[in-house]
Amino acid sequence: MNHEKISIQIDSNERGSDRANGLILAAAKDPRFSVPSFAELDVDVCFKLGENAYLAELKEPADYVSSVLGKDGHLYQQYLSMAEAGCPCMILFLGSDNDVTKAIIDALQTRYKGKELAFQIGSYEKRLIDFEANAEALGCPVERWSSMPYSRLLSRVAKRLEGKASLMDYRPRPSEEERKIAALAMLLGNGIGPEKAKAILEKFDLKLESKNEIGADGMIKDSYKLTDCKGLGPKLAARIREKIEVSE
Repeated sequence: MNHEKISIQIDSNERGSDRANGLILAAAKDPRFSVPSFAELDVDVCFKLGENAYLAELKEPADYVSSVLGKDGHLYQQYLSMAEAGCPCMILFLGSDNDVTKAIIDALQTRYKGKELAFQIGSYEKRLIDFEANAEALGCPVERWSSMPYSRLLSRVAKRLEGKASLMDYRPRPSEEERKIAALAMLLGNGIGPEKAKAILEKFDLKLESKNEIGADGMIKDSYKLTDCKGLGPKLAARIREKIEVSE
């Protein structure tokens, strides 16, 4: 079965820019994405998988500061375009907090000096923080990424559009004799730590109990077997039985 790739469209105004080139290079290394194309867009980047889309605005330091705090409210208008599209979106600042501060200083130092400059810098920083907080609350997070920004963007988009987000790969990995204790403690939640879980398992056992298969007439037809589960063959089923009692 062919796996559908996520398409990437970049606004034509970005053609030849460092931002477009950086995104194209990152996509070339990520098999989840197709080769980016250019189109006339209201945003910098549009990712699509089937009927679902994800939009992103890419901002460099000086552009970010001026588009947020400038009198024309440029980034606000860009946010509206993304919000009105009705799909997930984000604003990606291509730099660090230090890059933000430097861009603010560069924008202000020709107009202010000394204490007034310091006051204005602080004021700009507070307004940017407020903008970012409001954007987050409205479902359009603003990220400041200076390290591998395009790869991180692609990773976020893929998890959102493919619907495969999971933290299971980061679960605790106890030693073999602790697995049932850790599993029970996590399953039961607050109030049950490893000691209580161990005490329970001294008198009770964990096992997989088959659900009943219901026939078309609504009557119980049979119980399931591990190999009835998608992706489980005899070898993997045997491994599972070695770890935990299975009632089939």
